[in-house]
Amino acid sequence: MFKLRYSRKACIIEWDSASFTDCRPCEANAIEEEIIELVQALEFGPEWCEGVDSLTLEKANEEARLVCEREVLEALDGFDNLPHASTMWDEYKESNTVDLKLRDWGDERVTDANRKKNKDGTVSYEAHTIHFADPYGGLCNVVQLDIKVEVVPADKAAK
Repeated sequence: MFKLRYSRKACIIEWDSASFTDCRPCEANAIEEEIIELVQALEFGPEWCEGVDSLTLEKANEEARLVCEREVLEALDGFDNLPHASTMWDEYKESNTVDLKLRDWGDERVTDANRKKNKDGTVSYEAHTIHFADPYGGLCNVVQLDIKVEVVPADKAAK
């Protein structure tokens, strides 16, 4: 039998220099700390998925994909002061304060490309979404949210 474990990790991958203009150094530090706290609030886990205990391998592998898809859909809706980047694309293009030319942030679906198959037949899915940490409006501090869902044998889960 198998269980599912999932987690979210977030990090700021690019800072918007406009976050710190027109402020004193102590204010800049406070703004930076506030943005970091926003990002850290997205993180959790790894945690066990509730209601999906004692699954067969096939069912657990299928369920892992569904859980990852649900997490991505939730992230695409954005979070308080952390809207999904697509909702601010026009504003970002106008400000052009950060360089995202090399970022792959347009296709955030969960596909077989996100799947890693392990030797024991279990799978894990990893996906990411891109957000702007924007506590004051008009900022483009780029945040990557990494979502991971993995199938774990129940005997290992008990340890």
